[in-house]
Amino acid sequence: MTFLAAFITLCGAQAQTDLRILNHLSVGAEVSSLGIGVDASMPITPFIDVQAGYTIFPGFKFNTVLGLTHPTGELEKVPVKAKPMMKGGKVLVNVMPLPMLTSFHVTAGIYFGSDNMTSIYSTELIPHSTAVLGDYLLQPDAEGNIDAVLKVKPVKTYLGIGIGRGVPKGRIGFKMDIGCLLWGKPSVYCNDVKVEDTDADGGDAKLLKVMTKLKVYPVVSFRVCGKIF
Repeated sequence: MTFLAAFITLCGAQAQTDLRILNHLSVGAEVSSLGIGVDASMPITPFIDVQAGYTIFPGFKFNTVLGLTHPTGELEKVPVKAKPMMKGGKVLVNVMPLPMLTSFHVTAGIYFGSDNMTSIYSTELIPHSTAVLGDYLLQPDAEGNIDAVLKVKPVKTYLGIGIGRGVPKGRIGFKMDIGCLLWGKPSVYCNDVKVEDTDADGGDAKLLKVMTKLKVYPVVSFRVCGKIF
């Protein structure tokens, strides 16, 4: 009877451990189309992991040009530099419909933090002209400089699917996701003044032009994590 009671107690404890209810913690690092990030994850039930962390896009700069509406002399375009500025926290919920058979999951959550998406500034003075960014006219300040920012919602909804667990079964795990960030149509500010959409349809800086119209941002992420306990 003593042996049987001990056996039942041991099995019960093991079953409780296997329930994956707030009994594990993992930390991870990821690379994605949103930049690089770190996070921590914990199981809520055998079917649900909660993942929270911070993501930042490396602050590299790239060169491009904007057209001018009223060029003077031989200057028909103005060189500018653009710099991604995306950063902030995230809280995601990973739902695994069949956790005993597969690590396939559906993910929903939010990214929050800075509303700045991309910074754009001129590297040459623009006298008596207006620069064109897609459908937006960027008016330089009194000294001939342009300092523009593309802004999105500070709180953005994320939806995605993937393979892998927020908290791995073993000590080390991998997770891959594809999804989208719903941030609405970006707003354009130039020298701290909001710029209204026009029909300018500038043909230069094609990547930036697309970014001004992009309401949904595609996300592809790869994460490696380790289970702390």
